[in-house]
Amino acid sequence: MKILQVSDAYLPFPGGVGEHIYNLKKYLERLGHEVFVLTSGFPELREEVDTNVIRRGRVVLTPALKIFNNTQLTLTFDPGLPSFLKEFYKKNRFDVVHLHGPLAPNLPGLALHYSPYPSVATFHTAFVGFNWNKVARIFFEKDARKLRKFIFVSKTAKEAVIPPYKGDWVIIPNGVDLELFYPEEKGRFVYGKINVGFLSRHEPRKGLHILLEAFAKDRKLREDAHLVIGSSGPLTEYYKGFCEEHNIPATFLGKIPKSELPDFYRKIDIFVAPATGGESFGLILLEAMACGAPVIASNIEGYKNVVIDGENGLLFEKGDAFDLADKIKELISNENLRLKIVKNALEFVKPYHWLEVAKQIEKVYREIV
Repeated sequence: MKILQVSDAYLPFPGGVGEHIYNLKKYLERLGHEVFVLTSGFPELREEVDTNVIRRGRVVLTPALKIFNNTQLTLTFDPGLPSFLKEFYKKNRFDVVHLHGPLAPNLPGLALHYSPYPSVATFHTAFVGFNWNKVARIFFEKDARKLRKFIFVSKTAKEAVIPPYKGDWVIIPNGVDLELFYPEEKGRFVYGKINVGFLSRHEPRKGLHILLEAFAKDRKLREDAHLVIGSSGPLTEYYKGFCEEHNIPATFLGKIPKSELPDFYRKIDIFVAPATGGESFGLILLEAMACGAPVIASNIEGYKNVVIDGENGLLFEKGDAFDLADKIKELISNENLRLKIVKNALEFVKPYHWLEVAKQIEKVYREIV
């Protein structure tokens, strides 16, 4: 089949949606399909990251709005998109058009509006407390009827979106590339200490402030452990200042290239995901598990789709720095628990290999064509 993937976000722009599409494309091509990606331009791009990528306009970030969990949305700015899409669809025949997140007047939404081909959409995000019914009535109630299938990455994502969208749906989770993410001994970032890792954008809902507060409130934790913090964001300098003020031992690595992510997970002893909400699945949890890093995550719905408390990871009360500190110390002191969690997690991730996920999505394509 000739397949078009449409998304505002794609590599090298950081984020889970771009990674999702990159891996989906990779494994669909391995299954024998021809896959194209229509996405936004990226000002810092010097060399295209993949073949068959069509870029339009430029990527822009919205302000961090409360209705979107204080997250910046990725959108494509291009006033000429409508005329481009009409001409693009005339010149290019596709068996399937796969939209990623057509819930706003964005590139996927417009691509759905003008699509003359069988269309399916994946909904990746779980925005809490946002009136999708109102948005749908204004923009997409009519266009949503064109979708032959709704794919949700988790039950959490489905519950956030399904009310205004009536149609055939299926839950197909995010995948993890087990050819890239697997256990391997790589030493440690800081020897003589327990290395506690964090890897998410430095913005409020990702919860790094909760992890830092856990260290600030617990002297024993500061003595025994060292924070290894990946990525960056609008709060990076604030977080660095907080660590200095509270004598928190921490290394800020900045943006970690995709090729170095597996070694990041391999060189830490514990991985913490303290997000406060808005996560529909938790791809970083699968990546950490696949590399043999025991996981501690907040008990938000999206993370509970992945972490079985006490079995393949630990859950702590969302926003509770004291509970998080206790969970970290529990893993530090209990080697048997650590080994049990790692063993169970390595088994847990096997069905999430991207090849298996791609086969599930391929089945959806065949159903709608």
